[in-house]
Amino acid sequence: MEFNIKSGHPEKQRTACVVVGIYEPRRLSEAARRLDDISDGYISFILRRGDLEGKPGQTLLLHSVPGILADRVLLVGCGRERELGDNQYHKIIIQAIRTLHETGSMEAVCYLTEMNVRGRDTAWRIRQAVETAQSTLYLFDQLKSKKENTRRPLRKIVFTVTSRRELNIAEQANREAQKIAEGVKLAKDLSNLPANHCTPAYLAEKAKKLCSLHEKLSCNILTETELKQ
Repeated sequence: MEFNIKSGHPEKQRTACVVVGIYEPRRLSEAARRLDDISDGYISFILRRGDLEGKPGQTLLLHSVPGILADRVLLVGCGRERELGDNQYHKIIIQAIRTLHETGSMEAVCYLTEMNVRGRDTAWRIRQAVETAQSTLYLFDQLKSKKENTRRPLRKIVFTVTSRRELNIAEQANREAQKIAEGVKLAKDLSNLPANHCTPAYLAEKAKKLCSLHEKLSCNILTETELKQ
C-alpha cells in the first residue's frame, strides 16, 4: 500500500476516486462544497433526494460527477461536525478505506484528513489515517494454499492537507505512521503463526533481522542452556 501527502483542490484531482465528508444532517464539508460548486449543485441535489444523511459510516459512491476530473466521488458520512472526535474519525476512515477497496478504486485522493477533529492537529490526523488504513486492509494469508485475491484492490491513497504550509509536518507524520504500521503488521503476523512455525529459533532470526535493519536496535539471544540456568 502506497501513501502520499498533497495539498490541492478536489475538483482538480485526476484520480480513480475523490473522497469527501458529509456532516449530519446533509451538510457539506469544505471539500464537498467545492465539488458541489463546480458541479453546479450536483452533490446538494443528491443529498436532497435523501440518498445520504451524513450519519457516521454511511457512504455513497457517485460516478461521472459533472465538472470533476476524478472518475468517481465517494461521499462519507461524518456525523455532526462539532461532535467529531477520535473514535468517530477512526470509524469514518475505516469505512472509507473498506468502500474504496471493495469497489475497485485502485487509487484515491482522500480529503477526510482536512476535517477538524476535536483537540487534534494535522499530524495526528495524518498518522491516524495511515495507521487505520493499514490496519483495515490487514490480511494474514501466508499459510493459505489458495489465496483470495481482490480483483482491483486499493493500492495507493493520497491524504490531503488544507495548505502547502502543512506539507512538511504531514509528510513527517506519514513516514512515522508507516513505520508504526509496519511494526504492528509484524506483531500481528507473528501472533497469527501456529506454534510449530513460530518457534523460538524463528523468533530469534526475526529479532536478528530487525537489528540488522536498525542501528539503534540490539538483541541478546539466549540458548536453551542459558535459559535453564
